[in-house]
Amino acid sequence: MERTDKTRSALFAAVVTTVVVLALSVLVGGPPVWVWAVILLVADTIAVMVARSVVDRREQALLRKIMEQQRGQIEETVVDPEPDEPTHVQYPISAIPLPSAELDYRLLLSATVCWRQIGPSAGTPHTSPVDLAVSWIVTRARELTMLEKPEDYKIVQHRLGVTLGTPVAEPYGQVVAWAVDVSLTVSDEDNKRLARLAELRKHERLWEQERRMEVSMRRYLSEDVLKDTGSAIVWWLARHPDQIEESVRMIGALAQLTAAANSKDLPVPELLRAIQAAEENGRHLPPPEH
Repeated sequence: MERTDKTRSALFAAVVTTVVVLALSVLVGGPPVWVWAVILLVADTIAVMVARSVVDRREQALLRKIMEQQRGQIEETVVDPEPDEPTHVQYPISAIPLPSAELDYRLLLSATVCWRQIGPSAGTPHTSPVDLAVSWIVTRARELTMLEKPEDYKIVQHRLGVTLGTPVAEPYGQVVAWAVDVSLTVSDEDNKRLARLAELRKHERLWEQERRMEVSMRRYLSEDVLKDTGSAIVWWLARHPDQIEESVRMIGALAQLTAAANSKDLPVPELLRAIQAAEENGRHLPPPEH
């Protein structure tokens, strides 16, 4: 509302208030003229203020309405509808051979290749985008499987599903490809061979451990226990501390074992022969000669 409209409203309210006050002064009488003049001044002031307040409120309400209408028009003009999600194409692949860490064993990849075309940055579009997508998925899978053992294909399958599940643009920049329902297997023949090899490796490790134990025992007997007759007797006593008499009877046998263990064809000392003969005949040993 313009300023002239506000002035007119204020003047109209003042005139109406003046007429009302004059009419009351004529009808009622009583107070002096100056009292009515003061009353008239106060009433006109109040009437003008009320009139201007009403006009201001109407003006603010009208401005708010106009601004809301303009804001709505701006939003309708600026805000574009959200673009639709680009659709993708699916293409199944089955039993694609991939290399493993073992040269003679292949891993078989099956999956559903998903891809969408993003358009070339320069040049013409590829004539077979599905081949681009499949080749890109196989290349990404090869980079992982060629480092893994074929017998671990079940574990590798989950890792491959995580890797291929991420949409990635291929090097030409024309399609974005990913894979779902990823499956990794080996052929039945290779699976049997891998199981047989695993069993053989277990037996080989067991045999190797047993062989090392045998070698260690032989080294212990030849270099420690049967090093000489005295070592053999001490070893026997350490294992049979409460069999003194039996230890004495074993001296001859231990002497012979010691000589044989050291590849020596030496005669058994006369004392040991006498001990052995006495044991065989059940007689007491003769006292040694001085």
